[in-house]
Amino acid sequence: MAAKSQKTPMDAMAALMPGASTAAVSALIRPQAKMMEALLKQNIEVLAFMRARYERDLGLVSRMADATESGEVMSLWSEFWQRTLADYGTETNKLAASVSEIAQQAVRSATEEAAAVGATIKPKS
Repeated sequence: MAAKSQKTPMDAMAALMPGASTAAVSALIRPQAKMMEALLKQNIEVLAFMRARYERDLGLVSRMADATESGEVMSLWSEFWQRTLADYGTETNKLAASVSEIAQQAVRSATEEAAAVGATIKPKS
């Protein structure tokens, strides 16, 4: 018996699930893809924040090395910590909003997946 031709990855996955159509498999995967996208966006945000913080750290070291008076060093140190605390406060707010959105996306994904599974399962006659 010749294997059915599979045109897309969804066709291949559907072939592995008896009774599942390509549309059903796609409906199951779509919510997962949305969830993964939300998590990756959060990771990108965290990495961008870390990069900015490390660049500021590097800038501090350079400015402190160029300082000629102890008062200047103390001023740089104080400004650095004020900016650092403000940066972390801002980033904490961004991440809290992101986590809230991810939680909402998780609920939407679970609802969409449940609907997709429900549409895929056919009652036995």
